[in-house]
Amino acid sequence: VRQLALAQMAYQLGVDGLLSFTHALQSLGISDYDRAAAEFLNSKWARSDSPARAARVVEMIRTGQLPGEEFQ
Repeated sequence: VRQLALAQMAYQLGVDGLLSFTHALQSLGISDYDRAAAEFLNSKWARSDSPARAARVVEMIRTGQLPGEEFQ
């Protein structure tokens, strides 16, 4: 699910755009998903470009679940 979230980000932002989130990606590398989520949310992408999409994608990264999966 986290790979899917990153793929969605790469599709929207481009690979270079995704790679610009260096602190978030470092946090993912050490499985610190809460920190990675916070880093992604602390961005122009999440605050003003695509806040609703960012919220969904970041929740996928934080929890490792698809949106709505927690109720299944």
